[in-house]
Amino acid sequence: MNVIKVKIDSFINYLIIFFPIYIILGPLMMNLFSLLMSAYVFLYLKEFKKILLSNEKFFLLIIFFVFFIFPYNSINFENSLIKYVSQLRYILMFFGIIIFLNNTNSEKLLNKTKKFYLILLIIISIDVLKEYFTGKNFLGYNTSYTGRIASFTNDELIIGYIFSFLVLFSFGIFDFKINKKYILLFFYILFIISFLIGERSNFFKLLIIIIFFSSLHYFIKYKFTLFKLFKSFLIIFLLTLTFWIVLKNTEQAKKIYNLPVSILNNYSKDLPISHNFYETKHAPHYLTAIKIFSNYPFFGIGIDNYKEESKKKKYENNKLKFSKFRSSTHPHQIHLEILSEVGIIGFFFLSIIFTWSFIIGIKSYFKNFNLHLLGHLMLHVFFIFPILPTGSFFGTIYGMPFWFNLSILIYLSKRIEIKSFLKNI
Repeated sequence: MNVIKVKIDSFINYLIIFFPIYIILGPLMMNLFSLLMSAYVFLYLKEFKKILLSNEKFFLLIIFFVFFIFPYNSINFENSLIKYVSQLRYILMFFGIIIFLNNTNSEKLLNKTKKFYLILLIIISIDVLKEYFTGKNFLGYNTSYTGRIASFTNDELIIGYIFSFLVLFSFGIFDFKINKKYILLFFYILFIISFLIGERSNFFKLLIIIIFFSSLHYFIKYKFTLFKLFKSFLIIFLLTLTFWIVLKNTEQAKKIYNLPVSILNNYSKDLPISHNFYETKHAPHYLTAIKIFSNYPFFGIGIDNYKEESKKKKYENNKLKFSKFRSSTHPHQIHLEILSEVGIIGFFFLSIIFTWSFIIGIKSYFKNFNLHLLGHLMLHVFFIFPILPTGSFFGTIYGMPFWFNLSILIYLSKRIEIKSFLKNI
C-alpha cells in the first residue's frame, strides 16, 4: 500500500505542476484534476479527520460553509443541487492538496511549480506579442474582438486572466535582493503584455495588487525613508509616462484612456455621472444581481440560477443601454454573484473565509517576509477583488483556481501547525 501511495504522490506532483495547462484546455481537464485530488482525500481519511478536529477553526468554517450554500430556497432545485455537488469536489480538493503538501517536500514542489509557471508565462507573453503584431498566434488563433488578444484560449478570451494567475502565483521566484532594476524591468514588460491582451479588469487588478504589495514588502522589510518614498514615486511616474507614450495609439489604450475622459466629460454635460454607468455592458448584470438579492435576501436563488432568473421581465430597466443583455451565466462580479445566488447567509460565511484566510496569510507573511507566501496572498486578493468584473466564483474556470490557491496559502501560513497535528499519523 505504501508503494502505491508513493507512486500516487509522484503522479500528483506533476498534476499540480501542470495546473495552468488545465485552465487553457478547459473545464473537462480541470474537473478531472479536482476529482483526482478529491479522491486523494479518501486515501488519507485519518489525516482528513485529524484536520477537521484540530484547533484550527478555519477548516471547520469551510465545512460550515458547505451547509450554508445548500440550495434551500432555490428557484430550480435540481439545477442548483448539481452545481452544489460540484462545489463539494472543490472543498475536497482543497483538503486533498493540503494533505498532499504535508506528505511531500512542499518547498521543492512549489519551487519547481513556480519555475514551470514562469516558463509558461514567458511562452504566453511571446505568443501574445506574436498575435498582436501579426494578427494570429502560433496556433493560428485570433479574435475579431477589437483590442483583445485570444492567444492559446482561442474564442474563450481568458488569456489575461491566466496571465495574471501565472504572474501572481510565480511571484515568489523574484528575490528583491538579486537585482531590483532587472526585476522592475521584468514587471514593467509584464504590465505591457497584460495591457496589450486587452482584458481591462485583469490588467487593473494585476497593476494595483502588485504595486501595493510589492511597495509594502519593500518599505517594511528594507525600512521606510522619505528618500526611498520620493525615489519610488519618481520611478513610478517615469514608468507610467513612458507606458502612456509607448501605448497611447493602441486599440487597448482607446478603451482605457477614454474611460476617465468620458467620466469627466459626462458624455453629455446635461446628464449625471451615473449615466455613464448605465451605458456600460456590465451595468445590467450588476443591477439585476442587486435586485435578485433584494427579492431573495436570505438564501438567494440557488447556485447557477442567475441565468434563469435574470431573463424575467421584472428585471428590465429602460435606463440601461444593454438591458436586454442582462441574462448571463453569472453577474460578472464575485460578491454580487454570491449575494444573489446564496444570499446574505452564504455571503456572510464566504466573507469570513475570504477575510480570515487573508488575516492568516498576512500574519504569517509579517513573520519572515516570505515572497512565496506574498504571491499567494496577492492572488487571493486578485480573486476576491471588489467592484471590478470577475469570473464566476461557483464556476470551474474561476472557482477552482481560487480553491487551488487558497489551499496553498493556508498550508504555507499554517505549515508548522498542520505538520504538528498530523505528525503521529
